[in-house]
Amino acid sequence: MSAELSPANLYVGCALTEALGEFREEVEGFKDLLREQGHEVFDFVGLVNGTAADVYRWDIQHCVRDSDALIAICDHPSTGLGWELSEATRLGKSVLAVAHERSNVTRLVLGAAAVEPNVHFRRYNQLSDLMPTVADMLQGRLSD
Repeated sequence: MSAELSPANLYVGCALTEALGEFREEVEGFKDLLREQGHEVFDFVGLVNGTAADVYRWDIQHCVRDSDALIAICDHPSTGLGWELSEATRLGKSVLAVAHERSNVTRLVLGAAAVEPNVHFRRYNQLSDLMPTVADMLQGRLSD
């Protein structure tokens, strides 16, 4: 990690309920890469741990609220990710919304990136390709 980039508290949000295991594994690998760069990356409560209220409290009241930035992987439709994006935007958090180059993405996310100054959207081929983009976001160097 470069000397000028301080470690950040990051939340990586994505669809879990309808996402395939392979996708969830790729996301976990991406989170591991972020951790290798010295960042604190909040874990998912998951699909089976805790109650529905626990998931809400953890994701919204902890992960989004206590993070420095949200990285929202928009490859699959997700009502929960929509809630997280909305809360992060409301709080003025830095948001990097991303999607695989072949994924369909709701125009609402694309519109937020066009209108909200703290929201950026990027396409990727491999999640690991996003590491320089994350560094740029954290240093305030992203522009659309």
